[in-house]
Amino acid sequence: MLFVLCLLLPAYWTTPAHAENTLVTQSDFEDGTVQDWSGRGGVEVLAAEAGAARSGSYGLGISGRTKTWHGPTLDVTSQLQVGQTYVFIGYVKLPAGASNTNVYMSLQRTMPANTYYENLTYASASSSGWVKLQAQYKVLEQADNLAVYFEIPGSATQSFYLDDFRLEQLPDQGPIVIEEGVPSLKDAFAGKFLVGTAFTNSELITAPDKQLLTKHFNSLTPGNVLKWDSTEPQEGVFDFDDSDAAVAFAAANGQEVRGHTLIWHNQTPNWVFYDANGALVSKEVLYARMKAHIDTVMERYKDDIYAWDVVNEVIDASQPDGLRRSLWYQIAGEEYIEKAFEYAHAADPDAKLFINDYNTHESAKSQALYNLITRLQAKGVPIDGVGHQTHVSLYYPTLSEIENSIIKFKALGLETHITELDVSVYSSSSQSYDTFPADLKTRQANLYKSLFQIFLRHTDTVTSVTVWGKDDSNTWLRTFPVTRNDWPLLFDERLQSKPAYWSVLETVATPAVPAAPANVSAAAGSALVNLSWSASSGAASYKVQRSLTSGGPYTDFANTAGTSYTDAAVTNGTTYYYVVKAVNTAGESPASTQVSATPSGTTTPITGLSVAYRVGDSNPGDNTMKPFLNIKNGSASTVNLNELTVRYWYTIDGDKAQTFFCDYAQIGGGNVSASFVKLDTPRTGADYYVELKFGAAAGTLAPGASTGEIQTRMHKADWSNFNESNDYSYNGLQTAFADSAKVTLYRNGVLVWGTEPQ
Repeated sequence: MLFVLCLLLPAYWTTPAHAENTLVTQSDFEDGTVQDWSGRGGVEVLAAEAGAARSGSYGLGISGRTKTWHGPTLDVTSQLQVGQTYVFIGYVKLPAGASNTNVYMSLQRTMPANTYYENLTYASASSSGWVKLQAQYKVLEQADNLAVYFEIPGSATQSFYLDDFRLEQLPDQGPIVIEEGVPSLKDAFAGKFLVGTAFTNSELITAPDKQLLTKHFNSLTPGNVLKWDSTEPQEGVFDFDDSDAAVAFAAANGQEVRGHTLIWHNQTPNWVFYDANGALVSKEVLYARMKAHIDTVMERYKDDIYAWDVVNEVIDASQPDGLRRSLWYQIAGEEYIEKAFEYAHAADPDAKLFINDYNTHESAKSQALYNLITRLQAKGVPIDGVGHQTHVSLYYPTLSEIENSIIKFKALGLETHITELDVSVYSSSSQSYDTFPADLKTRQANLYKSLFQIFLRHTDTVTSVTVWGKDDSNTWLRTFPVTRNDWPLLFDERLQSKPAYWSVLETVATPAVPAAPANVSAAAGSALVNLSWSASSGAASYKVQRSLTSGGPYTDFANTAGTSYTDAAVTNGTTYYYVVKAVNTAGESPASTQVSATPSGTTTPITGLSVAYRVGDSNPGDNTMKPFLNIKNGSASTVNLNELTVRYWYTIDGDKAQTFFCDYAQIGGGNVSASFVKLDTPRTGADYYVELKFGAAAGTLAPGASTGEIQTRMHKADWSNFNESNDYSYNGLQTAFADSAKVTLYRNGVLVWGTEPQ
């Protein structure tokens, strides 16, 4: 399978709607000049023309091309910064009467030692209307020169128009930090099979990418750099710089390496098949070149690569013998497959040798592959296993087809490797989503779980499972079969775990009952008791139990996702006894040490307290909630802020661990804390509330004073989306502060402002 090598990381995902891009540069040609554009070949004719205008009066006309790579180019070196992500946008059109053809938007990246040409995106252009080319890229390392350009690889002479070019910078989302605390996939499946991923050398540049590769995977597949066009681009001239770097990374981190691939009809240089006169070589010459290549590559990595895809994608079920009519076949027939395995075994007798193919679930293709292997085995050809690529989607194939294929080849006594697993969210090339729909996330998670359950049922043959890319920004499915968003892997673009990751873990992980909460304390106030405790590892929530008698019996009193709870259903002068239990899907922990408290005193009701609210993020369907609050004291008395709590009511839309941030507060962000509380019984527009509390250092509110703006932000640990449109406290139209009765305020546990949902 082809990986597009680039050190400008593709990032086709849509940014959050509330974030605004920064315009870096644009070209509208309205001044009647070509502005800073020039011809790549030096022969092109570039001119600002009225007939080339998409908008305004002028656009850029490009003519005089004599090579397929000729076209307009713009130097953007000074505009691009390492670590930032950019959007390239341009509109193209063909002159009247021209036949449709693909126009490519690409980037030329000049480094001290090499120059790289990297396609950003392409589209079919016509004379009937403008087509938009748009792509996002993250700059990973400093370059001597960067230039964006447009070309037509299918035509050396076709003229075209370009207009309304824009280069935008996405908002800086801050550094990517992997989730160190989540379980490691390789550890979870230890003793069952290796868990691997394919990768490109661009993923060895940044620390988070390397950290994710090493944390979760014990088998690595270099996606491109071991292929023939990378290792031996010219006969006898080997280049191992990139492959050495990839293999050395795995070796340094104690990871196995799958070699991909020795013999393939793609990414094999033409010189392998042709002589100096342009005629196909004899099979003897072909075998000599094959053997020299296999010997050199496998000998170099004899101690580092434990398994090789010796031949890749050789099956074509439509042919009478079931074999692809590649140049390999045209020259040597089926025998080239035998020779490849024989040469590979001789070069490294200890390496496991695989035949690898896609759609091995299809009946005809499966049978053609089965027949080929039986013929090879009958001849004593040293083949150790079958690689099932397993590029699937939410819509096909069926699970039974996948499992039946594994069982079929198991009968041949061979190992099974799942070599290129991913799960596309699409059923056809005509579909496209800007963001990952929540229902498809759930479907994808369920499918991944079912697939791994199949693999686990057959650990007597399945010895390795490799996903084709570690995260959704490193997937071939964002450019194939068309350019669009796709989210086929276990981690998202910011290297955070997706529901699919957690569903895979569920196939092997039986959670242990968490330990009893420690450091439980109870502090009495007037008509309230404040409880707190330390988090228990593995706990999903906590159960608070209460009794009026020391030692119980206790009754269930409250459930909370946080590590604190305020009991306001108490009477001053009465002693209350509490224990807390940690809960997860495996059950609940033993009770904590008992604590007690006796509330006392009186509470003087204060009227005139209120909460003003404005929405900090008016997109109700993204992955963040951002209520901004301002507490006002309209009473005649001074109020201590640490006596107050605020509750913002919402629906969770997929229960996951949640994270709270106070991005800014005039009273000091460090003085604002929060806990998430799950309601025992959902109410209209709410099954959770987040409760804000204020430390003693937050101070007091004098009569007529306010806290000033308190900017809060919340998201789920897996960064899945909320649906705020039906949330009780949310008002997407309230972009300026106004009193909101749907955000409730409490003083010493007593409701003093707002109305709770019913």
